[in-house]
Amino acid sequence: MKKILSVLVLLLGFTTLQAQEKYMEHDADGKLRVSGFIDKKTKKQVGHWVTYGRNGLKTSEADYVNGEKDGRAYEYDSFGHVTLVETYRNGILDGLFLQYHDSESKNAQPKLYVRSFYRDGQKEGSEIVYEVNGAILHKRRYKAGLMMTDTSYVGNKVYYTSLRKVSDPDSPDGYRYKEVVESAPYGVASSAPTHYGNVAPRRTPRTNKPVKAAPKRSAAPKKATPEKAEPTPKPTKKDKLQVGADGSIKLG
Repeated sequence: MKKILSVLVLLLGFTTLQAQEKYMEHDADGKLRVSGFIDKKTKKQVGHWVTYGRNGLKTSEADYVNGEKDGRAYEYDSFGHVTLVETYRNGILDGLFLQYHDSESKNAQPKLYVRSFYRDGQKEGSEIVYEVNGAILHKRRYKAGLMMTDTSYVGNKVYYTSLRKVSDPDSPDGYRYKEVVESAPYGVASSAPTHYGNVAPRRTPRTNKPVKAAPKRSAAPKKATPEKAEPTPKPTKKDKLQVGADGSIKLG
């Protein structure tokens, strides 16, 4: 059975190759600039495509299905480092998206700049923007391409931007989104966040660290009023048991 499956896979691969033709482009100096495959019947891009720079290094690569990007697509800088990672489905962005800061040298690995996600061509879910040193600049949340919240860190302040749904009789939906911005000191002891706008401010996010309850203080004991000491009665003298020479016991 395994041999039959192997033969079928080989035949399928051979048939696919027969339906494709190699495509290449060269510059005036004869250097390869583009390579890929063309479907003989539809004349559309299929398979793996790569573009090259004058230095011979790759500048981009992606897989195509029926003329559309499908799967991971990459872009490179002049040093050959990855600068962009995109995920496609039928030519539409759908999945992980990564963008990197520019690299200063061949030996310097680029640092992550943006990490986000797409769904059906629109940003969806979380997005984080980083500085070159790895510090976070923005934390954002998207819904159907619309940025719902943005937490940004600037100097010693953190800013909270959010879209609040407010009623609007002039809108076809009966509501609209209003941008509200709040701020608070960052990294230092702070008071309540500054609020901009007419909507009640949100509370500053807190960590989920468990807070230990302060121990209850017991009430301080009242000082007892000293009472006049009464004379201690002298103990009554008790007779001791004595053992006689003959072994008899008597009170002495």
